[in-house]
Amino acid sequence: MALAVSAVAVSVWAAVGPTRTFRTTASMPVVFQDVDLGGKPSFGLATIEGHDLVNLALGTSLTNRRTNEVLALEIDCGSTVVSLVVFDKTLGTNIATIATSTTLDVVTDQGKDTAAFPNKERFVAQMAVQASGNATNALISGQLTLSGRLQLNPTNGCPQAVLRDHDRFDRVFKDGEFRSGDDKLEIRLHDFHQAGQAHLMGVVNLIAEEKTTKVLIPFGSLSIKRQLNP
Repeated sequence: MALAVSAVAVSVWAAVGPTRTFRTTASMPVVFQDVDLGGKPSFGLATIEGHDLVNLALGTSLTNRRTNEVLALEIDCGSTVVSLVVFDKTLGTNIATIATSTTLDVVTDQGKDTAAFPNKERFVAQMAVQASGNATNALISGQLTLSGRLQLNPTNGCPQAVLRDHDRFDRVFKDGEFRSGDDKLEIRLHDFHQAGQAHLMGVVNLIAEEKTTKVLIPFGSLSIKRQLNP
């Protein structure tokens, strides 16, 4: 009975409003179909990071290490839609959608705070990968399950970045800090603000260097960092 009450209570806090976009880094060990020297089936292993997703979404070379067009997570204040996007820091806006939620479910936690809104939520989103790019490098299709934690502003319920804070459930759900190539390229070492942590799994059909490949993602990590849009 307690679980039923908690699930219903989530809708009380949902108030659809403006979106927030957060700089996000990602590291995803992946497996794909390969063959060995004898022509027999074998596992192919690789790692996809945030800049790789950006290049696939924009149809540019995977060797292009971008610092202006970056991976980001967009979510509305009512926590009803979440998307992985490409954010252009010069233009100050999203320029491409990588994947967007088809369903999004949340549970919230108010902790000891007495403000009107909870200050944390955990979410699970089923996401559809959006077709993009070109014949050389592109995202074709796919499905992802994204799960994680977001910090909420207790005065309005919107996601917000706060000084890095670990939730007691992070270790249970395998959400934790990691280093990616994007950290070395673009993330400021003194930036200790973070909106949350997440992980994902799924399958993506893509074209990489003119080769069509189905990529399985058994487990990938995301770090949801500072807010990018005003």
